[in-house]
Amino acid sequence: MDAFDTHLAALMADDDALLQGLQRGGPINMPRAYEIMDRFGIDGFVLGDPLNVFHALGYWPQIGTTRQGQPPTTFAILSRDPRHAPAIVTSHFIYYYTFVDGGPRDGVAAYLFQEAGDEGAERTVEPWAGLFADRGAAPLTQVEERRRDRTDVALRTRPLAADSGGALANALRDMGLWSGRLAYDHDVVRMVCERHERPGALTPADNLLRWIRVVKSPLELALMRRGAQANAAAVDAVIAQVRAGANYRDMRRLFAMESARRGNRAVFMTIDRVSSDLPTSDTVRDGQSLFFDGVGHFQNYHGDYARTVFVGEPAAAAVRAADAAQAGWKAIREQLRPGMRFSEVSRIGLETLRKSGVGDLVTFGPHSVGLMHTDEPGEVRGGFYGKNDLTLEENMILSVDCPSLDTGIGGSVHIEDLVVITRDGAEPIHPLGKHVITI
Repeated sequence: MDAFDTHLAALMADDDALLQGLQRGGPINMPRAYEIMDRFGIDGFVLGDPLNVFHALGYWPQIGTTRQGQPPTTFAILSRDPRHAPAIVTSHFIYYYTFVDGGPRDGVAAYLFQEAGDEGAERTVEPWAGLFADRGAAPLTQVEERRRDRTDVALRTRPLAADSGGALANALRDMGLWSGRLAYDHDVVRMVCERHERPGALTPADNLLRWIRVVKSPLELALMRRGAQANAAAVDAVIAQVRAGANYRDMRRLFAMESARRGNRAVFMTIDRVSSDLPTSDTVRDGQSLFFDGVGHFQNYHGDYARTVFVGEPAAAAVRAADAAQAGWKAIREQLRPGMRFSEVSRIGLETLRKSGVGDLVTFGPHSVGLMHTDEPGEVRGGFYGKNDLTLEENMILSVDCPSLDTGIGGSVHIEDLVVITRDGAEPIHPLGKHVITI
């Protein structure tokens, strides 16, 4: 086994345990969810966005999503009342065809329907008439038997509804969410509630979910570490191939390949401030300073990692900027702790630069990372989010972007790592290695 295989085996050693954690339920931090629902006066969530369904249930609805060209037909429901288990509302077809393959999921209540749409007409519903009917010509396969058995358990618990709107309304009534304040993430939920004359209030869910996601559960922290370590390794693998004459687009494609080798999915790589995948003649040149900023995810939990690369002898201005970025980030890292605000993070970095006499060569921009690259609540301003001066909390994942925004310095400079805020400080969730690498 060569060095790469050894490293890869170590990186992926706990993957099965992480996936089993997702089978037991969503990675969502439920104590935090109850806290946020109490803080903002929310009685429950009904969620159709695939990302939110995954967060709540540990299941990504591949079929029936916006990528398939239609509104969601699978929903996750969470109640403020801990006596009510999380629920899934989905079609008989989807439940059988994808959901039950993830495991028994005994802690999730299932509300199944026969057809998408909310026609409201009374119809006789026969679960297995035509849909995956057993013809009896041969024994059921292992997959068929598992799916049939687990779907039958759900159907014995609750009858199959005729349509999606009816199933969603039934779930809300059963979970005590027919009145009260409900947070939702897709307009189809509002339309179903109006059609069925639900008397309770509705409010957008997105920013509330960000308040939940900003503090991670133990499973989320484990997924973040796994994704961040693979992401950093993939970026390092690209940097190891950098030579004068290398094409930016080719290196970005290499990042996608190196991410996949490590079980991650690449999201983007910015090289020397260039992010476009369109044909480009941009190539690395000798004497250049350039940064590589890669974002990839494992099971939807993102890494975010950037390093500055000197190819040959860099310009003195680029060296000064890279030194400033390293000094500012080191000072910030040593002082991070719960209770610190985002504005203090930026101030520490800038004060470090001013004390060393280099002014504002580099900016220091904190943001949280998780299911999204920038996964944090914002200040709602006329439908748009403004930057919130968040207070750091234990189990928050923090990135601090440390780029130079100046031009005419011989290229580009940027460094970035992910840390978890601990009880009394912070620690990296991936190896730091060198922040500035000379080729």
